[in-house]
Amino acid sequence: MKLITVDASQFEAFRNNLVDLYITTFSSGQSFQYHSAEETAAYLQAIFDVGYGIFAMEENELIGAILLTPLSFDKLLPEEIAKNFDVERSVYVAEMMVEKSKQGQGIGKKLLTLFLEEADTKRFDHAFIRVWEENEAALFLYKKMGFEVCATMAQPKLLADKSRTVNFEKIYLHKKLN
Repeated sequence: MKLITVDASQFEAFRNNLVDLYITTFSSGQSFQYHSAEETAAYLQAIFDVGYGIFAMEENELIGAILLTPLSFDKLLPEEIAKNFDVERSVYVAEMMVEKSKQGQGIGKKLLTLFLEEADTKRFDHAFIRVWEENEAALFLYKKMGFEVCATMAQPKLLADKSRTVNFEKIYLHKKLN
């Protein structure tokens, strides 16, 4: 496995694979949310318009990604974070995903570690990540990597079968960058 950094100029080459990874990661299993390919592609493009990604590749196949933006990208940011931290000096892990068959193999930890090692500390003092409260494996990893809970919020999500919208309780975690 190798990790590569991908910016806006390289996004198009990975677009379809990233859309597929996103949809398969967040549209099955416990989270079971609906995501259309078109909406997902537009959302991912918006991330790369202001940020970048670190991709985990195995034999030229995308198996994981961490997508990073300025914290101001998060339109659902709780007021308590906006009041207590300099949003302009904060980086946001907008998305983190690992292919289902590759989960539990340390890929997420490697992606997060590389991000934290290479974070632009001249530009950013803080890092934030948001996670569904029931994603215990991710919560454990983020806390193990030094992130601490700082806020919560409810995010409405349409279920993958489109039967109804439910509120997913999300937890924001923060880490001071060195």
